[in-house]
Amino acid sequence: MSADDDDAADRTFEQRARADLRRGIEQTPPDVRARLDSIVAQALAQPRRPSVIRFALPAAAVVLIAGLFVAQQWRATPAPDASAADDFALLIDGDNLDLVEQMEFYQWLNRQPGILDDAAPPAPAQRS
Repeated sequence: MSADDDDAADRTFEQRARADLRRGIEQTPPDVRARLDSIVAQALAQPRRPSVIRFALPAAAVVLIAGLFVAQQWRATPAPDASAADDFALLIDGDNLDLVEQMEFYQWLNRQPGILDDAAPPAPAQRS
């Protein structure tokens, strides 16, 4: 099918649709047609009012995003980890110098994941 055939088919369809619509208008009672004409005239004569949603929805979205941003900035910063401070206090305490001396062992243990998982706990002593 060529472009000319498509154009001809489109024109034929438009002509049939126009004819059907005109027949429908001619078959409509005159009082109904007059009422519809007055409704259309009133609608066209009224000034166009801006839609509230057209402006309110984007404004509400901006306010929401700004509120979330401000809340994110004002959120309380988490308290420093107390365990890290306790660990440091243990290291600088003079009574715990043996921990500093054994630091290499703990570093080696840290580099060997799962090494203590294989070690079985000692069996409890049974009393007779």
